[in-house]
Amino acid sequence: MITTYKNQLRSYINHVVPITELDWSLFEKRIQYKEYPKMNVISATGEVENYMYFLMEGVTSIVHFKNGMEYILRFNFPISAFNSYSSFISRTPSLTSIETITDIKVFRMSYDDMQTLYDESPAAERIGRRLIELLYVQREMKELQMHSRTAEDYYCDLMKNNKEMVGSIPQKYLASYLGIAPESLSRIKKKVTNC
Repeated sequence: MITTYKNQLRSYINHVVPITELDWSLFEKRIQYKEYPKMNVISATGEVENYMYFLMEGVTSIVHFKNGMEYILRFNFPISAFNSYSSFISRTPSLTSIETITDIKVFRMSYDDMQTLYDESPAAERIGRRLIELLYVQREMKELQMHSRTAEDYYCDLMKNNKEMVGSIPQKYLASYLGIAPESLSRIKKKVTNC
């Protein structure tokens, strides 16, 4: 199974930036396969993020805590890269935590290994830059859409793109992500059946 995941990860990376066999071998020797159980914190608020994760199976959330409230900023679905990016890049304590919603399977690469890889492979540096660019675009699009789209629209987008995975997310987390009460999400689910 790990070989299958590595092939999927290689395809994902090659889609972001085409890589050579040498680039892949340099990358592959620095990733570590890990499994985490559901409802587990894998990167905590206040800690410096030391890993870039590549999600192969399962669902995670990026969470921000403010005034005793939990806010879901983003869900991560297979196959994608995630971490607390600002902490990872700036080497400062994270303002978010990363939690597993389901059991997950990931590859991870340490900050130090990534910096070494950047020195050895120009393609790796392009991959890192491209991943950050893609995440920035996603964040900006969400911020812009917050003013023009409804919670119902967001829910439909989630269902269209990740229907099987969305079913494994507890309603309170979905509601937090959508910025609505769980009761409002129940009404949306009843109203919207063709997402």
